[in-house]
Amino acid sequence: MSKQDSKFASIFLCLYRKFAAPSTLLNALINRFERNEKNFTDQLTRIADQLRLLNIMSTWVSEYPGDLAYPKTRKRITDFVSTLEKSHFYMFAAKEVGSYLENHAEDDDVGWPFRDGDVDEFDGHETFLNNSGRSSPSLFLGGSTIDEGEDNEEEEDPIYNMSALDLSEGASDPSSKLSNSATFEKPGTVSSQSFTFLSMEAAQKESQNLELTPRLSLSKMQWRQFIEIPDEDFARELTRIDWIMFNSFRPRDLVRHVSISGPDKDKIKSLKHVNRMIKQFNHLAFFVASVILFRDKPKHRAKALEKFMNVAQKLRRLNNYNSLGAVIAGINGTPVHRLSQTRDSVPVQTQKDFMRLVILMGTQKSHFAYRLAWDNTFSERIPFLPLHRRDLVSAEEGNKTFVGDTKSRINWRKFEVMGEVVLGIQRSQKTPYPHLHRYEEAARLVLDIKLSGDDEDLYARSSQVEPSAGGETGRKKFGWLRS
Repeated sequence: MSKQDSKFASIFLCLYRKFAAPSTLLNALINRFERNEKNFTDQLTRIADQLRLLNIMSTWVSEYPGDLAYPKTRKRITDFVSTLEKSHFYMFAAKEVGSYLENHAEDDDVGWPFRDGDVDEFDGHETFLNNSGRSSPSLFLGGSTIDEGEDNEEEEDPIYNMSALDLSEGASDPSSKLSNSATFEKPGTVSSQSFTFLSMEAAQKESQNLELTPRLSLSKMQWRQFIEIPDEDFARELTRIDWIMFNSFRPRDLVRHVSISGPDKDKIKSLKHVNRMIKQFNHLAFFVASVILFRDKPKHRAKALEKFMNVAQKLRRLNNYNSLGAVIAGINGTPVHRLSQTRDSVPVQTQKDFMRLVILMGTQKSHFAYRLAWDNTFSERIPFLPLHRRDLVSAEEGNKTFVGDTKSRINWRKFEVMGEVVLGIQRSQKTPYPHLHRYEEAARLVLDIKLSGDDEDLYARSSQVEPSAGGETGRKKFGWLRS
């Protein structure tokens, strides 16, 4: 399978639930396999094509086992694999698929517009995935059309004829290009898929220990503990927390998180892992502002502010863009940003270095600086989740899923945009951080501190420690400001 085919397969398997049920895809894969067996081409070419299909099926079953939880769908693929295991040509590939089917999978049907059981896909009738040229992404990208009377079944199939897809840099529409810096790790091997599957399971289990447990009110003792923790240790602990949370969900979970609203979102267990990381981001930003505003004297606030600026530098070197964004949000929020006396006490060089980070994470030209840094970071990295989530929201809400007079063609442009986000997340999850040890004191400080109030309380505290000209100077007491 070529690099471009692998990109398309990854995007398709992640996003196809937006326009098809699993039984539809499975039926199309099996039909194509059976048609290939009847094809009178040379044996080596036919077997290579069949193994490519089985490789796609293996990737699908291993990465999205919940798609095949519906009883009829599971029986269909189980019977298909059992038959292939008797073949000398396909025995090993079939056994690989079968090994993934042995794992218990929870139903992943909640919240998708197309579900197994709504329509029975196993009655042999034609579907838009296996016979409709009008729905083919390759035709949509190329802008060509095929007369309905033409018998071009082999070339029209959007799932299997991946080599015909125009996903190269020569595409006519520059907006449809995938990232030039994109690299892809070939899927489908037992070792790589098992590692990914076990890694996510381990991350989900470990992330349960990272729930916020507000037990200790912020006091001078906790403030001093924070100041004494080395900047590198604090940044590495934030990165360890983010890395575990980031690996506890799949890119598809993030897609579903932006696609579903209302009570259905609460029914999906996997979305709690996305919610946990979002909650941690917001908590960290509030934690930063709260610690800075805690002390009454400008020199103490400046000490905390300087430390967070230094921690931000460490986070940048660790390529943890998520925590970096949260720290910047806490420092540049109005309650802290307005503290001129505090900032004047921070070394000028520290402020200049921090401003470079602000520019990096700034919104100018649609976050151009961050996107450039992200695309050119080839080592371990954690994305700035709010931006990537917003990209998915924009693609989801700004584009139709189906186009054409009869709404029978898939709007593949939409899924290319979403695929950019998906591929970036997938690649970053496959490049782990080495030697991320737990720093207990830093972890307990971040997770256990009870932060009372909201943004309005933070602003009131800010106005209290550094009143505006002519503003109120009355002292308001906050429970979270006292030991």
